[in-house]
Amino acid sequence: MSFSFAFCSPNDAEEVARLLEDCNLPSEDVRDHLEHFLIARSGEDVAGVVGLELAGSSALLRSLAVTRSYRGQGIARQLYERILAYAHSKGVNTLYLLTLSASDFFVRRGFKRGKREDVPKHIGATREFSALCPVTAELFFKDLRREARYFPKDVLRLTPDVPGAMLWAVALDQTMLTYFEVEPNSRFERHFHSGEQITMVLEGELYFELDERLIRVGAGEVIAIPSEVPHAVLSRSVAVRAVDAWSPVPEQYRTAVAEQT
Repeated sequence: MSFSFAFCSPNDAEEVARLLEDCNLPSEDVRDHLEHFLIARSGEDVAGVVGLELAGSSALLRSLAVTRSYRGQGIARQLYERILAYAHSKGVNTLYLLTLSASDFFVRRGFKRGKREDVPKHIGATREFSALCPVTAELFFKDLRREARYFPKDVLRLTPDVPGAMLWAVALDQTMLTYFEVEPNSRFERHFHSGEQITMVLEGELYFELDERLIRVGAGEVIAIPSEVPHAVLSRSVAVRAVDAWSPVPEQYRTAVAEQT
């Protein structure tokens, strides 16, 4: 069975609250954090949900719930993978959570038991932590900084760049990969980067205007541009798909990482 995943809209609030209540999880403050909730569906049916409360470089992972009739089909794992990718994209270094019944699930995913009194103040001040979740719930935490990062396809959402171009971006501390979809007859005006850039065209063709050269890069071809080399980039009569590798990470694309989810 296949499932679709999407970030919640205000219209999802009642369904999310009903599922959490059915799973004996707090639902009173769902509307306050719904923009950071993911919902899984099978057709029109709600199959599962998970949420995140952001607090600077930390976050509270909460409300991981699966509809009874859809349990045993891997939905919890898929929701967790997607909310983890979202946490990475938001610059979260440490995840915290409270649970009464899912400790084994999170231990298998690298979470460690902790003490409530040791959480950062901004985590302890959340309503979920301070008032809604029972004091008998166990605390777990996970350091994300040294973890490999997996981004399912449906969380890599395109965001606008220059007119006619959309991108998504994935970054570590020193390297970044960007994916572009470029409409015909679009142009990136003359510019340069402080770091290095390697571009591979997947489909279509891009033209790179250098000081005295015009280089056509077709599908399956690559151009490598050293730091501080001025260039413009344009498409002509066909749409283009391309990927760029960057080192170090260009500051203007860090925003794309944060906004794509």
